Amino acid sequence: MDELRSGGGRVIRGWTEAGLARVDAGLLRMASQKNRLIGIALLRIVIGLATVMYCLADYGNRRFLWGPDSYNSIETAKAALSHGSFSLFLVSHSTVWFEIVFHATILVSAVYMVYGGRALTFVQAVLMWSLHNRNQDVLEGGDNLAQILIIFMVFTVSNAYFAPGAKQRRSRLLDHTAPSLPTVLHNLAAYLIVFQTAVLYLAAGYWKITGKMWQDGVAMYYISRLTGFQIWPAYAHLMSNAYVTTAVSYFTIFFELALPFAILSARGWVRKANTLALESMHLGIMVFMGLVCFGLLMIGADCTCLRDEDYRSLKTRVTALTSRFASPVRPTALAGTATGVDTALGTGGPHTGEADARS
Repeated sequence: MDELRSGGGRVIRGWTEAGLARVDAGLLRMASQKNRLIGIALLRIVIGLATVMYCLADYGNRRFLWGPDSYNSIETAKAALSHGSFSLFLVSHSTVWFEIVFHATILVSAVYMVYGGRALTFVQAVLMWSLHNRNQDVLEGGDNLAQILIIFMVFTVSNAYFAPGAKQRRSRLLDHTAPSLPTVLHNLAAYLIVFQTAVLYLAAGYWKITGKMWQDGVAMYYISRLTGFQIWPAYAHLMSNAYVTTAVSYFTIFFELALPFAILSARGWVRKANTLALESMHLGIMVFMGLVCFGLLMIGADCTCLRDEDYRSLKTRVTALTSRFASPVRPTALAGTATGVDTALGTGGPHTGEADARS
């Protein structure tokens, strides 16, 4: 009996030590190596692009929508703000001030999309929050998520990829592998971005699965009939098919509920398949429903759900696939093929007398 107890104690101690070792290794990795750099960089580009498009889409009506003499007056907009919210557009009734802030938003968003960096991220956050809070009637829905994510992005390295000097910046990151506070803040913010995205999808999937129209598989049919989102008549016609609308409805619920589990999965193909499915869904929303900025922001959030090694794996597969179909046929390969055919058919070209004598 004592031997069984001592053996069980050793097993428990072994499990405990192994668990603590994994925790220590995870904490050390979190403090010494920045993760999800590619996804954060893609999110940076998407936020900048979506803000520029949001401003330029109604550029001719900017004073009517966001100006001091807008139908949504400054006093009304201030009353609609939640506690702690702000907007630089509400500071003054001056038209000159409005034009300065509005065009600064476009300029900063374009520069942020290209260069990134913590300072630009902070300025982008202030201007984007100001634009969204000036007139909440014209927002598409992705603004709430973007406002939260960009706060986390202030603490991240958002320009390690797809930015001027990104390669040198990555080299410096690789040279400094000692645990540091900036690395901890970057990883913590990156994980909070992923966590926020996962919670959003889980809540959206749960809300859908409890709704009768989604349970019956007819939700997409009614969505395609909404007057404000009928961009293509073909979309409504396609959703009239019972099989298509049911498949799309259940497809949406499944992948939204599956995202949190896919993120935690150790299998890379699960993460990639689920993320690409959600991005395809939002691409369809952009094309068929016209919610371009909403779709872009959601795709940007989806990009953070993949690890850096997932992107490298995708790049390797895409490169191999394109090289297989795009590479020209080598002349030597053709010559070798012709020689093999000639040999098989016994027509290997002219024979000399010496060769015939040897044979």
